[in-house]
Amino acid sequence: MAVFCALLWTLPAWAEDSASLEIDGGKSELQKNIRAHLDLDDIPCNTTEARLRSRLRGSDDNISKALRALGYYHGSWVLRREHARIKPKLINNNPITKVVKKIGSAKSAKSTPEAEACWLLTLELTPGPQTLIKQLDVRVIGPGASDPLFSKYLSKLPIAINDPVQHELYEETKKAINQRARSAGYLDGKFVEHRLEVDVDRHSAAIILVFDSGTAYTFGEIDFGPSLLKTSFLERYLPFKPGDAFEPNKIVQLQNNLISSNYFSSVNIDQQSPDPESHSVDLSITSTDKPKYETTAGIGASTDTGPRVSYGLRNRRVNDDGHTYQVASQYSPVLSNLSFQYTLPGAKPLTDKIQLATGVERKKTDTSDSTSYRAEVAQISLQNHNWIQTLSLKFLRESYDIAETSNTSTLLMPGIGWSRSEANDRRYPSRGWRINTAVRGALKGVVSDVSLAQAELDAKLIFPLWGGRVISRGGLGVTALDDFSELPASLRFFAGGDNSVRGYGYETLGPEDAAGEVVGGSHRLTGSIEYDHRVWGDFALATFYDAGNAFDTSDFTFYESAGFGLRWLSPIGPVRVDFAFPLKDGGFHFHLSMGPDL
Repeated sequence: MAVFCALLWTLPAWAEDSASLEIDGGKSELQKNIRAHLDLDDIPCNTTEARLRSRLRGSDDNISKALRALGYYHGSWVLRREHARIKPKLINNNPITKVVKKIGSAKSAKSTPEAEACWLLTLELTPGPQTLIKQLDVRVIGPGASDPLFSKYLSKLPIAINDPVQHELYEETKKAINQRARSAGYLDGKFVEHRLEVDVDRHSAAIILVFDSGTAYTFGEIDFGPSLLKTSFLERYLPFKPGDAFEPNKIVQLQNNLISSNYFSSVNIDQQSPDPESHSVDLSITSTDKPKYETTAGIGASTDTGPRVSYGLRNRRVNDDGHTYQVASQYSPVLSNLSFQYTLPGAKPLTDKIQLATGVERKKTDTSDSTSYRAEVAQISLQNHNWIQTLSLKFLRESYDIAETSNTSTLLMPGIGWSRSEANDRRYPSRGWRINTAVRGALKGVVSDVSLAQAELDAKLIFPLWGGRVISRGGLGVTALDDFSELPASLRFFAGGDNSVRGYGYETLGPEDAAGEVVGGSHRLTGSIEYDHRVWGDFALATFYDAGNAFDTSDFTFYESAGFGLRWLSPIGPVRVDFAFPLKDGGFHFHLSMGPDL
């Protein structure tokens, strides 16, 4: 049975045997071009001689074209065809059929093919001297003659004096000049001269390309059509302004900007006919509005917070200035919250905005129990090198119980933060990184009960190794303050949990009071290194090492753990199951978490 299956497995390989072509003579580039022109790879071994002759009927013309395309105008060749056994062995070492072609002559002889053989085609090639470029005149005239777009390209042409003539490069040069002209708005540009002249006897060629750019066109009027949003607001999405040089790629960018705004379900942009008098191009935009309201609901789970449910309501069009608001809520045994956020788009609404937010949060862990109320205003903007900057002013009032201490603290904290992330694949990145950093502070007597300065830095790096991925992360937090007892639980540092030091419960690590209960620390330092490798479909196995803790002084306990886990790239995002083993305390801890890697 096994032998029978093996034979069945090999049948397709025999069925796919086809004629082979061997070329003797000429450079590899020329041989490759001849093969492409002949296109004989699909001739089955059992093709009859009559059918083979039919396939080869135009071979001489194709070989000639392949030679001329690379500057060979004096080539000669002999094309032989014969039946050979599949492990090729010539029949009596005699060719069945031979065709000789040299400057118009042909000869042939025939015999009978033998069974179980395949066609072997042999091309004996003498390419002759290669024609070289001896005259080259490629230039742009007209208003665009001094445009760097052209001058930069002309200074690095793919063809040069004494290069072999290649018809393909000649056509590519013409195409490249035309494309550059269209991309920069030279819509009337055309070649007033375009010649490739070959002197066959002298083996020389002349290339003359003269392109008249004409006047560059500009963007004209932009008609956004009927919309529920103000034209003045929609104009903020323009990657250009009327009067700028017309660039077709900017139209695609505009369409992407409007779709990304989340106001429209579809956007079509019609380019009107260029106006030869004003040298401008008008645009007409047709869009379909998304519904005003959007609701979301979700469920999830993790060992940090337990099972959770969430619900959100979004008004994406509060007014015709593009203002939006969002109500979000979440409930879990550990963390529950309700928030309201109002967004005012900035001058560049895709990246710049002002957010007004307020909310309430209840958090109950093994080490603390807190209820906090906040109100915040934040300005978010895109900075150089794609860094996102957040300037904020946050009011926080929090009641908390930690160990034997109960307190209520009020803080007014200005802050600034920067973040950036890069990934080659958002679903399962094999290479990428993320950095989040924030600085905040408060001054006692200015609404605040305590003076403090706090800084945080969290980073993550992913890179490929051995067919899998290395995922490393690190976190650092530092706080300077005059009275630690006035620091609310949400601003204290803890360690332990799914995204901290696995092997320990959520926020169960940190400095302890005299009774041995964890009260949190002023600083934190955590790190992790992990390796995962796909083993089947969307499943991967992982192994990891975590370390870190929260602390108040340089003398602190460094907790470590190691373990293994399973990863599933589910339709809703990565799901992680881990078994972590504390290296100091023994035992093991189960972890379940969900969410993107970066």
